[in-house]
This record gives sequence, C-alpha cells and structure tokens, in this order.
Amino acid sequence: MKKITILLLFFSMTLPILGAVSTRVCEADGNTPFDGRDIMVGTKLTIIVWSDANEYWGNEYGDDGGSLAIGEAYWDYGVLSAREPQVDGNWVGSYFPAAGDEAGVYDWEEFDIDGFDLYTGPTGIEAGDWFIIDYIASSVGDCNVGFYDHRISWFDPNYYLAFSHVRTRDFNDDTKVDFCDYAILASHWQATDCNEPGGWCEGADLDIDGNIDSNDLMLFCEYWLKKTE
Repeated sequence: MKKITILLLFFSMTLPILGAVSTRVCEADGNTPFDGRDIMVGTKLTIIVWSDANEYWGNEYGDDGGSLAIGEAYWDYGVLSAREPQVDGNWVGSYFPAAGDEAGVYDWEEFDIDGFDLYTGPTGIEAGDWFIIDYIASSVGDCNVGFYDHRISWFDPNYYLAFSHVRTRDFNDDTKVDFCDYAILASHWQATDCNEPGGWCEGADLDIDGNIDSNDLMLFCEYWLKKTE
C-alpha cells in the first residue's frame, strides 16, 4: 500500500495538470449561445476558443496551440474564416487580449484539411476567451469542424463540432425571415412547375418536390423571424 501511495505521489508531481481549453458556439453576435438547431444555408455562427487557466498553451516539447479545421469531405458544406485586420499573416481580429501578447491566428491548409492554427502569446495570458473564428453554412448537408489541442494530439481532433444545414427561408437574402420572404412564398402558392433551373420558385419550394403547398409553408414557419447573421 505504501508503494502504491509513493507511485501516485510521484506521478502527480511529474505530470503537469493542464488547464482546460475548449470551445463554445454562439450566434453571429458572438454572445448569444447557439441552441444546436439545424441552421439555414447562409447562416453565420461564431466559434469561441476559451481557457480556464492563464497558462501558455503548449507542452514541454515546444508543441503549442491548437486548431479549428474542416476536412475535405465537408468543404462543400461549411466554411471557417478569420477576422480582419491581418498583419504579417496574423489575423489579429480573431484573438482576444486574454490570449496574451503576440498571440496569433494563422491559415492552416493541407491537401485534405483547411482551417486555422491558434497560438497564445508567451506572456500576458489570462483565463477567459482567447480566439474567435466565424463559421458559415454554405450548402445543404452536414459539416464537422474539428477542434485540436496540440498538447494532446497534432493529428486527431479532440472532438468535432457538428452542424446540420437546411435550405434557407431567407428568400430575398436580407439576413432575416419575415413578411418579405412570406410574400415570395405566397406569390408562388400552389405552383406545380418549380424546378432546379428555375431556382425552385425563388427557393420557396423548400421540400423540392416541384410544388408550393402546405408542406413548404410548414417548413417556412419553422424559421419565422430567424436571422442568418
């Protein structure tokens, strides 16, 4: 029993306790928590990387930081973007002061993955929000965004942020679903000749069956007054 106790003390002294670095997803405003709903194509969200510790994001081997990235299989469905201004390749608009002096966000592109590497600065680090990356749903389908903590692995994500995209109800592309969009749906009411070359009746044929009917109206109402950004 004494030997076991000594071993436990040894490992607790030699293995560092890493601060938690994680993510949360918000609406486009960067403050309102995302509710996990299916989102319309064109919807913008924000992914915020935060930490509960004021420590350098790295390990004893010098491998530091983390990443947010999308694999090739999902490139057609979702897009990540950093925020301006960009200075010497560093997207300074995408990190908060808590990330420390000389923090950085950089493009990460390989043959089958695309995203951003995230690095804290060596000094001035505080617990709190560190980085913010924008996400936009670009087409109907599912998209997985990988979060990587390089202290744990450089090759496999710690977890995925999963998003599901549906056809937009914002037919006039003014960032909100309202009476203007309803008017477009109503103008095609009971149409039976909607088709893809014609834009599915300005997008109002939400179930893309060629007809504008009560099914489309119900699908439309599910997103009444929702915004895309």
